[in-house]
Amino acid sequence: MNMQADLTPYLVPMKNTLALSVGTIAFVLSLFFACAAPPPSAQDKFEANAATVAQVFADFEAESDAFFTHFAPDAVWQGTGLDAPETVTLEQVRKKYQGAWSKYDYELISEEDFLPSVDPISKELDGTVCGYFEWNISKPATDSTDMKSVRIRVYESFRFNEAGEIVYTQVYGNLVAGYQFLDR
Repeated sequence: MNMQADLTPYLVPMKNTLALSVGTIAFVLSLFFACAAPPPSAQDKFEANAATVAQVFADFEAESDAFFTHFAPDAVWQGTGLDAPETVTLEQVRKKYQGAWSKYDYELISEEDFLPSVDPISKELDGTVCGYFEWNISKPATDSTDMKSVRIRVYESFRFNEAGEIVYTQVYGNLVAGYQFLDR
């Protein structure tokens, strides 16, 4: 009696099942890794950018040059004041703010209530951060003058590039009148 039976009818289905299982596992893994890192949503961008703006405000209040590190080298500010130029460069802002920091003290006195904004062309949420804020600007006392301060409400808007750097800033508020009051 031949003890060796022909196993071929049993091996072929097992081989096909094994190949199908390995193929299925490979397909599922490829989907998992392809979908593992979806692009950030507009809400994710907004939240990351709002955290950056919070740090921008903290660095500004601290009169720290770290303030400027949150901006792209080609960042611009929209000229919004009386007789302001169309745009102001990062270097121009650096000189102006460093001069202002040596003369005035700044304190954000309102809550940081950041709002999402939209791309001006597509009208889609794009991670832009804006909001209405109140700043206290003071001029320290000297031997011949008392300390003075003003509260100024401003609207600020910050647009970001894909690297998370601020590329465009707008600040609307009656800052000119505030500085004129402090300097009288």
